[in-house]
Order: sequence, then structure tokens, then C-alpha cells
Amino acid sequence: MALPSGPDGPGLRATIQMNDYQQQDFPTAAVRHTAPTQQSRPGLRVTPAILSGASAVVVLMLFTVLFLLTRQPDKTAVPVAVATTRTAEPAPTEASPTEQATTSEPAPTGTATFTKTVDPCAVTDEDLVKKLTLFPDKSQIKAEECEWSTLAPGAGMPGNMQFRLQVYVKVFPGDLTAAHEQFLGLRQEAVLLARTSAPAEPPIGDASWTTLYTLPGDTGKGPTTATVGVRVSNAVIQVAYQRHVTEDPAGRLAKGALDVARSVAEKIGTSN
Repeated sequence: MALPSGPDGPGLRATIQMNDYQQQDFPTAAVRHTAPTQQSRPGLRVTPAILSGASAVVVLMLFTVLFLLTRQPDKTAVPVAVATTRTAEPAPTEASPTEQATTSEPAPTGTATFTKTVDPCAVTDEDLVKKLTLFPDKSQIKAEECEWSTLAPGAGMPGNMQFRLQVYVKVFPGDLTAAHEQFLGLRQEAVLLARTSAPAEPPIGDASWTTLYTLPGDTGKGPTTATVGVRVSNAVIQVAYQRHVTEDPAGRLAKGALDVARSVAEKIGTSN
């Protein structure tokens, strides 16, 4: 190989000699050249973005399932009948003694006669009490009421010979209307049991009534009670005469109560 002459000749010659030296001392391995192989088809590459998106979808699906499982089913509207309230008509009230006096019986007129209270035990005839109760045993719990019951002298007294006599006397000083109301009130109480009343015959005082009542039951002892109510001016009298029997066909109880009521009315009329 001819080398150029001139100033570059020596340098070029040195370079070529160096290359020849390298090739002689350091031989290079022969490189086997093969034909390029066909690369495999690239697949889906999983990235963090894809993972986070998939997780979000799974979480959303779980929340949807839980919501559907726990959601209350829609309630079908059921027509409810609205109860209409009807205003109750006021029940008829029972007339007071004052109303009864003004509608069924005229209110009393005049001047109140009695000014002092009366002891019912003192104005009741003792002989009459003994006749009606045989062996009287007296008791007084209230100031306006006195009571006598048969005191049986031994075990030989039969049950139908047991009697009880009650005398009630109350004075309403200066108040004739109050006495009239009391008189009608006592009659109303007696009628609740006896169902009916009748005027006393013959009449006693300014107004009077009678009732007869037998306690129902199968004891065979009653008792049967005759009651008499009387008003004398501003004083009210009530006598109840009772015996342990189931009937009073001869009217002895009614007669005994009337006799005591008449005697008391006469007695208080002379004591004031």
C-alpha cells in the first residue's frame, strides 16, 4: 500500500502500523450472525392506574349489592279508613231534688216552724219501741238517727222474730226549701230499691210517703223493710221498720212504721 507523501504521510503511517499491531496481538472473536426471530405478540400491561380503576369498580359493586340487600321494600299504600267521631249526645241528667220540687211537686210556702235540733231517741215513744222490737237494744251513732234492734234473750229466739227500728229526724232551721229537698231525696233513695212509693194513708204532716222492700235471695230470711218519710214544716222524719221475713202480707211492718212516724211528728210539733 503506497502512502501519501507530504506532511501527513508519517502520521498516517504510524496509525496504520498501530492498527496492524492490535489485530495481531488481540484477535477478535468471530460473531455469529443469525437471522432475526419473530418477536412474540405483546400482551396487556398491568399498570397502577388500571389496578386503582378496577378496585374502584369492585368497591362500587359491593356498595350496590349491600344497598339492594338492606333497602326496605317499598310499602304499598293501603287505604286506611278514617274513623269519624260522632259527638255523643249528652245523657239526660237526673233531676235534682230542687228540680223535682219545681216540676212534679210545688215548692212549699210559709214560714219555717222549728228552730232547734231534735234528738230522735228522745221523741220516739218507748212503749211503742218495746211493742215493735220486743227486747230493744238502743244505739245512736249519728246525732239525727236512733236505732233499736231485738236483743235475743237466749238461743231459743227464732230468726223471724228479729226486728230493727230506725228513726231519723233532722231540722233545717229557717230553711223550708232545704227540708223539702231532703224529703224528696230520701224518697228517691228508697225508690231505688222498692221501685215505687205510695202516699201515706192517712197522710202525716205536710207531706208523706211509704215504701216496702224485701231483700232478694234464697236464705228465707229476707229481710223485709217498711219505710215512711214525713215532712213537717222544715223538719224531716224517716222511719224504717225491718223484720227477718220474706214478706209482709198482713201489713204489720207498714203499720208499725206509720205508727212511729206519726208519733214522732206529733212529739216534735209539741216540743218546739
